[in-house]
Amino acid sequence: MCDVKRQLSKMNEFDEEIFKGKPWAEKLLADSISSTKRAVSNWCDIVCKIGEADLDLDQYVKIFIHQIENLYEDLIADMDTIQEKTYDQIMKSLQKLEDLCRDLHLQIPTFNYEGIPLCELHRQISLKVEEYEVLAQIRRRELSELSQKQVKLCASLGRAPRPLEESPLPLPSQLEDFRAYVEGLETEALEREEIFFQLKEKIVEIVTELDVCPNLEFEKDLLNLTNTQVMITDAEMAQLREFHDQLVTRLSSVKEEIGELRSKIDDLWKKLEIDMVERDIFLQNNTGHSLKTLDALKIELNRLEEMKKANLRNFIEKQRAELVELWDKCHCTQEQRDVFTFYHSECFNEDLFELHDREIEKWKRYYEEHIDIFTLLEEFKQLWAEHLELEMNSGGANRYKNRGGLLLLEEKNRNKLKKQLPLVEESLRNLAQVHYLRIGQEFYTFGQTIPDYIQQLHQDKEKEFKQKLSAKKQQREQQSHRMVTPTSLTPRHCSKRKVPGTTMTEPPKKAKISVKKEVCKTGLPKLNISKTRNRRKSARRERLRQRLSFNRSSDKENQNVGEVSTSYHDFEKEISGKEGWRSTTFGVKVTNPEGISIKNEKFLVPGELPKTPRPKNTSRF
Repeated sequence: MCDVKRQLSKMNEFDEEIFKGKPWAEKLLADSISSTKRAVSNWCDIVCKIGEADLDLDQYVKIFIHQIENLYEDLIADMDTIQEKTYDQIMKSLQKLEDLCRDLHLQIPTFNYEGIPLCELHRQISLKVEEYEVLAQIRRRELSELSQKQVKLCASLGRAPRPLEESPLPLPSQLEDFRAYVEGLETEALEREEIFFQLKEKIVEIVTELDVCPNLEFEKDLLNLTNTQVMITDAEMAQLREFHDQLVTRLSSVKEEIGELRSKIDDLWKKLEIDMVERDIFLQNNTGHSLKTLDALKIELNRLEEMKKANLRNFIEKQRAELVELWDKCHCTQEQRDVFTFYHSECFNEDLFELHDREIEKWKRYYEEHIDIFTLLEEFKQLWAEHLELEMNSGGANRYKNRGGLLLLEEKNRNKLKKQLPLVEESLRNLAQVHYLRIGQEFYTFGQTIPDYIQQLHQDKEKEFKQKLSAKKQQREQQSHRMVTPTSLTPRHCSKRKVPGTTMTEPPKKAKISVKKEVCKTGLPKLNISKTRNRRKSARRERLRQRLSFNRSSDKENQNVGEVSTSYHDFEKEISGKEGWRSTTFGVKVTNPEGISIKNEKFLVPGELPKTPRPKNTSRF
C-alpha cells in the first residue's frame, strides 16, 4: 500500500490530459465530484445543525478526509492487483513464445510496450503464441506425412529413403527441400505410370485404326491385353515413346492423305454428277483411316480423273455459268467481268479449270464479306419496284371501281412504303459509309456508289413523271386544236349571243343538224333538242346569267390567266380517273349562216352548274 500511497502523493496536481478523449473518465470525474459535493454539503449541514461550538470540527474533518483517502486507496489497490496478474500472464506468454520460436527456428517478435495497455499487449502476445503453435503442429504433421510418402515411393521406384530427424523440428529450408524431394518422387512415379497407360492405349487405338500387325517382341507384349505388368524404367519408357511416335507419324500422314483424297473425290462426284446411290455404297465400304481404305480411295480418284478429262469442257462451262451468277449477285459491271480474260478462252485444260475455280472462290468471299449490303439492296429494289407500280396504278381509270377493297389495300401499301423506303435508304447510306471508313474505298453497285444509285433512281422517276406530264399536255393541246378548227358548228348556247357590231340571226334547221353531226365526230357531247320548251327557256335564262357574269369578270381572268390555267390543270388531273365527271372547254370559232365570223369564246361548265343533258343512247361515248 505504501507504493500506492506514494503514487497518490504524486498525484496531488490534477491532470486534465488524462481525461481527454475518454468519455468514461470524464463521466467518472463528474459523478465523483458531484457525489463528493453532495456528501460534503450534507455533512456540513448536519454539523451546522448540531452546532459548531459543541463539536471538535478539526478532528471530524480529518476523519472525513481520511475515510475518503482510504476508499480511493482501496480502489487503486484492487486495480493494482489486476495489473500484477496481467503482468504475470504476459511473462508466461512471452516464455511460451520464446520456446516456440526456438523450435521453429524463428526470431522472437518484438512488441511496442510504450503507450499500449497491458491487456492489449497480452492479447497481441497470445495471438502470436497461438499462431506459432498452429505452425508447429502443421510442420510436425507435414514431416510425418512426407516421411511416409518417401518410404512408399522409394519402394515403388527401387530407391533407398533419405532419413530426416523429427525432433527438434528441421529448419524451414530443410523441410522445403525434403518436401520437394518427395514431391519429385511422387510426380515421377505418377507421370511414368500415366504416360505408360496413355501411350499403351493410344498405340492400341492407332494399330487398330491403321489395321497393321506388330513385328517386334516388345510390340507384341505391349499389345497383349492380358498383360497387366507396368514397367516404368528409363529404357522401357524410351522404347515405348519411340514406338508410339512412329505410329502417330504414320497415322497423321495417312489421315491427311485420305482427307485430301475424299475432298477431291467428293468434288469430282458433284461435277461428274455421279449417282448418289453409288456414292453411298462406296462410302459405306470404305470408312476410317486404314491402309485398305487409302488404297481404295486412290483407285477411285484415278477412275474419276479419267472421267473428268473426258468431260473437262462441260466442267468449265458449268464453272462459267456459276461465275456469271456470282457476278450478278455481286453487282459487277462489264468492265469488272472483262478483267477475267480467261472467261472467253477456248483452251479447255486443267490450268483453265483451276483459274475458273480461283475466280469463283474470290467472288464467293467478296459476296460473303458484303452480304449485309447486298441483302439490303435487294430489299430496297423490291420496295422501289412496288413504289413505282403504285405510282403507275394511281392514274388508272378503273382504280375507283373499288371492288374487293382494292383502294384501301393500295393506300395501306402506299403508307407502308412511305415509312419503309426512307429507312432502307438511310441504312444503305450508313452501310456504305461504314464500308468506306473500314476499307477506304467506295462500295459500287453496277459501277455506281450507293448514294449515286439512289439519286439516279429518284431522278429517273422525276424525269419519267415530267415526260408523262408533257405527253398529256401535248395530247390535250392536240384535242383542243381539233375542236377549234373552222366548221359549221354553232353551239345552241352561243346561237343568240350578241356581239357588238354584228347582227346575229338564228340558224336554220339544217345548220343545227350539221352542228349535231360535227359535235359527235369531235367527241363532244350531243345536244338533245327533244326536251320540252320550258326546260329550254330555263337553260337559256341560266346561260344568259352566266354570260353576263362572265363579261364582268373577263378583265380579271385575263390578268390571272396563268393562275387559272394552273388551277384547271390541277382540277383536271384530280378528276381524270373519275367516271361520270366532265369539265368541258369549248374554244370555238363560230360562223353564222351569213358567213360572218364571230370571235373565239370559251365556255366553262364547272361541276356545280347544271349538268349538260345527255342523249339516251350512250354507246357512242
